[in-house]
Amino acid sequence: MKLFLVGVWAVCVTLGAGYAVASWKMQETDKQETPRLEGLRYTSLPTISVPVVQGGQVTGYVVVRMVYTADAAVLRGLASEPDPFITDEIFRSIYGNAEASFGKLARFDLASLAEEAKVRVNERMGAPVVEDLLVDGLNYIDLTAPQKGMPGAPAPAPKSLGAARIAYPSSVPKGEAKAAPKGGGH
Repeated sequence: MKLFLVGVWAVCVTLGAGYAVASWKMQETDKQETPRLEGLRYTSLPTISVPVVQGGQVTGYVVVRMVYTADAAVLRGLASEPDPFITDEIFRSIYGNAEASFGKLARFDLASLAEEAKVRVNERMGAPVVEDLLVDGLNYIDLTAPQKGMPGAPAPAPKSLGAARIAYPSSVPKGEAKAAPKGGGH
């Protein structure tokens, strides 16, 4: 019985010491938090296509791809990502400023577009989140231009594929023709 009590005492001392050391180490790591080296984070936004409307008709699309920079520490502290807000502001700016003659890109001031969107997003987020807004790609798709980019060229007529015919080898008797495979072939 004496040996059993000594064994229980040894186990209790070992568990108590292990618990004390573990809790001491946990408190020490909380006090000595290593500083993170952080900087700007570059985030690509999805491609945005904005319709250009003239006279109730869509005459083309402005297709833009943007990248924004933001302080990584600020982004980590936000409740939500700024991506939808940036996309919304870019769409609103382009939609409000796009003209049917958007094909002349020299007339469109990209610097003011980016600056206005950045200021509005930071206002909506309630903090200076977006450091810079960069244009990764910009295109205009003109729906009023003839096909293949040739002035005055008529649009090609759609091709009719017609019905496919299956030819059977002459060695198969007429009444024993095999059925075509399911799935339509190719």
